Amino acid sequence: MVELHQKYAPILRFNKDEQFFPMRVEDMLAYSSLFAKGETKPIATPGDVTPDVLQRYGRSATTFLRTVTNGPFFGQDVISEWGDGALEMVYRWAGANRTNLAERLAQKAYSWFTPKTKSATQLFWWNGLLEQILTESVTSAPQNSLPRLILPTTTYTSAITQYQQHNPAYAYYYRQVIDGDYLCLQYWFFYSFNNWGTSFAGMNDHEGDWEGMMLFFKRDQHGRPQEPPAYITFADHESRQTKPWEDEDVTLIGTHPVGYAAGGSHATYPRAETLSLMRLYSLFDYATGDGRIIDHDDWVYRLNLDDAPWLGQFHGSYGTRFWLNTARARTILQAVLALTPFSALARQIVPNEIELPGVSAPHGPIDPNRPQYAQPVAWAGIHELDAR
Repeated sequence: MVELHQKYAPILRFNKDEQFFPMRVEDMLAYSSLFAKGETKPIATPGDVTPDVLQRYGRSATTFLRTVTNGPFFGQDVISEWGDGALEMVYRWAGANRTNLAERLAQKAYSWFTPKTKSATQLFWWNGLLEQILTESVTSAPQNSLPRLILPTTTYTSAITQYQQHNPAYAYYYRQVIDGDYLCLQYWFFYSFNNWGTSFAGMNDHEGDWEGMMLFFKRDQHGRPQEPPAYITFADHESRQTKPWEDEDVTLIGTHPVGYAAGGSHATYPRAETLSLMRLYSLFDYATGDGRIIDHDDWVYRLNLDDAPWLGQFHGSYGTRFWLNTARARTILQAVLALTPFSALARQIVPNEIELPGVSAPHGPIDPNRPQYAQPVAWAGIHELDAR
């Protein structure tokens, strides 16, 4: 009997300029070092980083893997490559109250914002950074350009060199979880690097990238999943698009859904298109589907997340994570904002340390506090669709 995850295994279509593809985490470990925050000497070097090592030494959320041999190691190294606007944006964000993006601001940022898309709009990871820009604009940022959170080209070059040398096989991770009236079949795709900012004029770059798709099967009175799925969700930038399985936007080849992965960001979409994510700052996802295709039978590894508990026991990040001392940021800003009133910014209460957003690598998918993992029905907005 064909297992459910195989019967509905996704087909992924990529941008023609994409260079990173879904792989096993184990294949990345082969060329990774493991570090503790603030230490320049690694806990383990490439060749010695194994699941057992991660279980033993990776219990702290401030540990991280590092796949690159070039590029910044500390936060101060990252900001030396940034424009003044990006640093000011992050400094203001560090002291701001995190709230959902107000509807009036969302309408300003997203040309496609509607009441139906409101809940998804709140989920974009960069909203907290944008709120200040949309409200009053960052003083040192060009008005027609969003400050990008980008790593140096040397980091990208190192990442692609390592990836191509190891040439890892295609892999997806899957998980089945019962959530209320639904069985959710989750597909997680791991990429070793996100080069959205460097190669596609996107918002940011970072090592490690977890993306995915989810299928929702209605359960009958005996708890059995009913086929075909009722809904499919495409994950993009912590946000999502959820569609009925038979929706005209959903491409199916037999039982296999097609996802279009955007260049560099790997955000997954239901159609081949160039998406205008933010009108105000000309931010696009190029999910054009005109490049490589991973067909449903091309997956070499189909890995059950529940059979890899070490992925959840590693609490660190899947790439370099960067922290910045607030005093250092304040000193720099005092110099670059000489022509603007700095007193209000200087009085802003911020943590002693800023964990740099955008460029810091993500943690893994196995997290009971991560809505996509633990409460997929609510995260995907299924109840909203059921109520229509």
